[in-house]
Amino acid sequence: MSARLSKGITYIIFALIGLALLYFAFADVDLSAMWKNIVSANYWWVLVALIFSMCAYLFRALRWNLLIESTCGRAPSLWDSFWALMFGYFANLALPRVGEITRCGALARTNKLPFDTLIGTVIVERVFDLLMVVLLAAMTFLIKIDFFGSFIINSIVMPTASRVASISLVLLVAIAVVLVLLLIAFLLLRKKENVLVQKTRTFIQGMVDGVKSVYKLEKRWRFVIYTLLLWVCYWMMTWVICFSIPQTSHLGMIDGLFLLIIGSLGMAVPVQNGIGVFHFIVASALTIYGLNYTTVGLLYATISHESQLLVELVLGVASLCIIFRKKRSI
Repeated sequence: MSARLSKGITYIIFALIGLALLYFAFADVDLSAMWKNIVSANYWWVLVALIFSMCAYLFRALRWNLLIESTCGRAPSLWDSFWALMFGYFANLALPRVGEITRCGALARTNKLPFDTLIGTVIVERVFDLLMVVLLAAMTFLIKIDFFGSFIINSIVMPTASRVASISLVLLVAIAVVLVLLLIAFLLLRKKENVLVQKTRTFIQGMVDGVKSVYKLEKRWRFVIYTLLLWVCYWMMTWVICFSIPQTSHLGMIDGLFLLIIGSLGMAVPVQNGIGVFHFIVASALTIYGLNYTTVGLLYATISHESQLLVELVLGVASLCIIFRKKRSI
């Protein structure tokens, strides 16, 4: 089986999972009424949210440059890193998690940087992002522990587990396909074991060097500040969307932080851009405030997710053109 065919099968499996979850999220929704509510939303607030989103992308590119500079001895321009980052987000719309590899590949090509080392820097990024989610979650629940205490188990974990179980057949097929692909790859590469082992060791060493970049950072405080600003932008982006519809306009900053954490859980699921999972989990989160899952929860989740998706599509296409043109000029 060719690599292209295996990637195609993987894409189809994840797409089917995403579509199934999207179907379950909107199964009982009056789509015509939903569309009227979407059209009547206050898009000035959505625009403000997208400005915060753009700022978050820029802070992420600035932070990534610090890690690259500490490892490779030089950093690409901010805009090269920014467009590589957006190219990665664009790639995630096709296959979940492939964007991290894609953005490293794009930057490696346009700036002649070691690909494996760039992968290591991305690992460092994700570790710090995970720590931020944990810290923000702890802060949120400590502030309103009585309010949020039982919600995660009763309204998120159990319903999500139930819905995922309903598509267990798809998951079993996906696992079976992955195992078959791994077996085929092992059989094909067995004769090239020495070369494969050597290349694997080189790749792993490059990633280790990238991970070590955090210890070599001379601008540690700048790295911390960029990380904080990045997550503040995510926080504000999530909160100001609440003002776009009347039913959620009363929610405060801590409530916005709660929605950010819940939304991050939805986006962490390996489905293209969190489609379906994000909608369900965020809409469920809003029911804790006594808001209707269908008419309010899904409305907020749809405006939040699809406005961000539109930005990623536009900037992703732009990044594709810019990176392709730069590669041709090298």
